[in-house]
Amino acid sequence: MYVNWPDHSEAGFGRDVLLAQHDLSVSDVFTDDGLAHLLDVYPRQSLDIWTFGQESEGLNSSLRGRAPRLDGKGILEAVKRGQIWLNMRRANIDVPELAPIANVIFDTLQDASGRKIRKRDLSVLISSPNVQVHYHLDIPLVALLQMRGEKTLWTYPREEMLAPSDFIEDIVHMKREEELPYRKAFDQKATQYKLKPGMGFTWPHFVPHRVQDANCMNVSLSCEYQTMSSFVQANAMYTNGLIRGATPLTPALNDRVGPVSVAKAAFARAHKAMVRKGPRTSPTRVTFELDPTRENCVRQLYG
Repeated sequence: MYVNWPDHSEAGFGRDVLLAQHDLSVSDVFTDDGLAHLLDVYPRQSLDIWTFGQESEGLNSSLRGRAPRLDGKGILEAVKRGQIWLNMRRANIDVPELAPIANVIFDTLQDASGRKIRKRDLSVLISSPNVQVHYHLDIPLVALLQMRGEKTLWTYPREEMLAPSDFIEDIVHMKREEELPYRKAFDQKATQYKLKPGMGFTWPHFVPHRVQDANCMNVSLSCEYQTMSSFVQANAMYTNGLIRGATPLTPALNDRVGPVSVAKAAFARAHKAMVRKGPRTSPTRVTFELDPTRENCVRQLYG
């Protein structure tokens, strides 16, 4: 197995989008039988199941679902026929056979970036043909590697108008999902990338992006990680959220890690230790169940 990042990645890491080539997509893990097996052995209560509408102006919301009555093959069939997006978060922890793949990805990232990689979480994304993942951003750094299908990804500059600080703070505090308010005019500042199997890339911290699948089922690996710089910035945003909620101040994120952001990060860690609430839970309630007999394989649970 290999993942090849470009030469001189260290210089552009954290500032530029870096493209990679890999051979991970040839693994039997990503065949239909392999994916069905992953879905069977992965803890069902941890499986994120979502359906998305078409991207529109404003804040786009998504619907969260469950699949207690289907086995892995049944879930995969619903993905192929519906408008479904699955996320097996931290699958390298819960499915040991994915650990070697995760190690190759994160080890090569560490070597290419010249930075110590913390928080090595590999997620398996499986999505329906033509699914749109709404405009959003991730709190950790992310490397996205394509295994099956094709998709288009748009990245946007990290500007206050495109990614308001108060929204990012709410995401850090898990008060909302990762979606951001979207305007079609934002696309004038976007850079577009086409992803095919054997391709991967990583982008700078807190960069907004959105995704459009081609007319085929897609399988990707979303690899969340932290460097010391991104760790400090994420925790500084946590403290900024506390400041904004308790005072009339409007703190902003500083791109550079300095004494102020380090102090904010230290305060955030102390605050989290005092108010720790247990494992992360989604702020969105479950409103549908996967059902192959229904249109788009979705049965609404309410209304």
